[in-house]
Amino acid sequence: MPKARRTKDLHTPEAPRTESSGPSMLIVEPGSLDGKTIIDAIPEPGPGSAQSALAVLGEASVPTEVGLTARVASATFERDGYKHLIKAAEAVYSYPANGARLSLPAQKMLNFMIHLAGSQNFANRLYRLPKRVVRGNHKGNERIFDALKEIFDSSLVVIGPFRGRRSRAELRILSSYVRPEEEDDTDAADIHFQFTDAFLEIQRTSQLWAKLSGPAMVKVTSTYALKLYEIGMQRYQMDYPSLELDIDTLRKLLNVPDGAYKDFGILRTRTIDRAIAEVNHLAPFRVSMPEDKIKRRGRKIEAVTLDFAAKDEEEVVETFLERERHSAGRRARRSGTVERLAIPATIEPGPLPDADDVNALWAAALHALKGKVPAPLLNELTPLRVEDVAHGVRRLVLQTRTAATADAAGMNHWPTIKSALSSLTMGLIADVAFEAAARRGK
Repeated sequence: MPKARRTKDLHTPEAPRTESSGPSMLIVEPGSLDGKTIIDAIPEPGPGSAQSALAVLGEASVPTEVGLTARVASATFERDGYKHLIKAAEAVYSYPANGARLSLPAQKMLNFMIHLAGSQNFANRLYRLPKRVVRGNHKGNERIFDALKEIFDSSLVVIGPFRGRRSRAELRILSSYVRPEEEDDTDAADIHFQFTDAFLEIQRTSQLWAKLSGPAMVKVTSTYALKLYEIGMQRYQMDYPSLELDIDTLRKLLNVPDGAYKDFGILRTRTIDRAIAEVNHLAPFRVSMPEDKIKRRGRKIEAVTLDFAAKDEEEVVETFLERERHSAGRRARRSGTVERLAIPATIEPGPLPDADDVNALWAAALHALKGKVPAPLLNELTPLRVEDVAHGVRRLVLQTRTAATADAAGMNHWPTIKSALSSLTMGLIADVAFEAAARRGK
C-alpha cells in the first residue's frame, strides 16, 4: 500500500453536506420589495442599469445564466488581477451569524477569495489562491491559515423578503479548505479552498456589486472601517448614495461584538466616528453621518443616515498620496496633529497602484511640473501603469502619441519628471519611462 501523503490535511464541515433540493436563491425585482431592505434597492433603474434588489430565498429554480456581478468579476480579474476586487452587494450587506465577527485579516482574505472565484463565474470548484496575494507585510503563514479557519467556522446572514415577510438566510461560507502539515514561510504553498453552493449562488446571480481597490483595502486598519469602506464603494456613485440604517442593523454590518458599546454615544466615538475618519482618509469618497438625519424617539437614537459623496480631483490626489506614504504617522496625519518620525530603514512598497491611483498620481505630478516642463509636452503624456523594476524600484510608464515625443521627453525632461514623482511618493516611485502608442494597422 502506498504511503499516505503528510503534506495536506483536508478539513471538512462537522455536518455533512447535502445537495440543495429545497428553496434556492433568486433575484427579486425592486418593485416587489415591500418596505426597506438592507441594500435599500433603487426604484426604477434606468436602461442598462446594473442595480437590483437583494438576492433572497425563494422557491424558483436556480437561474441558468450568471448575473452581471459574475461577468464583471471575470472581466475585471482578467484585466486587473487583484488590483480591483469585485464583491456582490448581497455579500457586502451580509454579516456574521450568532453575534460572531471575522477578524480584519479574515475579512480581507475573504474579499480576495471571492474575487478569485469571480474570475471563474463563481463555479463550484476547489480554488487556489497564491499566498503572496494575502500575505501582506507579515512573513509567517500562521496568521494566514488562522484567518482561513475563521472563515471556515463562520456563517453569514443575508436579509430579504421571503413569502411576503422580511426573513434571514444563514449560510455557511466554506465547505472545505486545505492546510499543509508542514508550513514553510515561502510563497510556494498556495491556499486551497471551496465555497458552499449557497454562498456561490449569492455571488453568481447578483446584479449589483462593489468594486474595491486592492491597494486601498489592505491599508485599512480596523474591521469597522473595512466594512464601511465596502459599503461606500458600493454606494458612492449611485444616484441615491445615502443609506438609512437602524442602530441594530448598523451594529451588525460594522461587525460590532454583541453586548459591546450599548450606549449610542460610546458606539459612535469608539466605532462609527473612527471608521468614518479612516475611510475618508483612504477612500475615493467621503462619508458623513449628518446630525439632522439622526432619528430619535425621546432620548433614544433609533436610526442614522450615512451620506456618501465622491471626492473632487484635489481630494483624490491627496488620497492617493496618503496611501503611498508609510503607515507610520497616518493616524496623526488624519487627526491633523504634527508627529516627527524617524524614517524607516526600509519601506514596504505594498501592492502596485491600480489604474485610478495612477491617474491620481499623474494629476498631482502635473501640478508639480507646471513651469518646469513645457505644457504642450505635458498634454501629450498619458499615464499607463506603475511597474516594478530592478532592486525594488518602481517607475511610472507614460504614453506618448509618437516615438519622437517619447524620445524628446526622455532626453530633455526625464530627470525633472523623475524627481517630481520621487518627491510626491516619498521615493516609492523613483523612475519614469516613456512609451509611444502602437500604430494601428490600416
